[in-house]
Amino acid sequence: MYKLIGVVLCGGESRRMGRDKGLIETDGLSWAERMALKLAEVELPVVYSVRVKQEKAYLAALGEATLVVDSVEIGGPLNGLYCVHRQFPGSDLLVLACDMQDMDALTIRELIGEYRKGGAEFYVYYEGGFAQPFCAIYTAQGLARVFDEIGEERRLRAIIERGVVRRLEVGRTGAFTNYNSR
Repeated sequence: MYKLIGVVLCGGESRRMGRDKGLIETDGLSWAERMALKLAEVELPVVYSVRVKQEKAYLAALGEATLVVDSVEIGGPLNGLYCVHRQFPGSDLLVLACDMQDMDALTIRELIGEYRKGGAEFYVYYEGGFAQPFCAIYTAQGLARVFDEIGEERRLRAIIERGVVRRLEVGRTGAFTNYNSR
């Protein structure tokens, strides 16, 4: 079992975009594949988090890739994080959203470097006082503890706030651009 795995979040509903963001192609690769390559660049195994309605399309597009299909209805990106954690309970998760196409390997490497120092449950970039939860590392131990406590508070930012967080300052703001509208 891998201690740290990369998770490409593709399970959004893409309402503002009007089509599945993870399957949009740029230079012959889907956005989901482009994010997986960024994770492969830092030598992480990759899984894709998708909704049930997306499973067939992603299997067709990605072939032998490991898909984690949402099996509960928590809502929002927390759903994907929870389901991946349930499938890989002993692994820490480096999460990237499929629409963060400008994310770079240097930012990911800095995140992994902080994670390797230890001492926190979650490693999260912050910009202007706000968490950037989609290039972040969530430890298995932290997720297990927090998911046991979440109750009705089912927002990703609330989960982060309940954990022991190492805050990293965003150095390259362009890396965190989300392409979520036409």
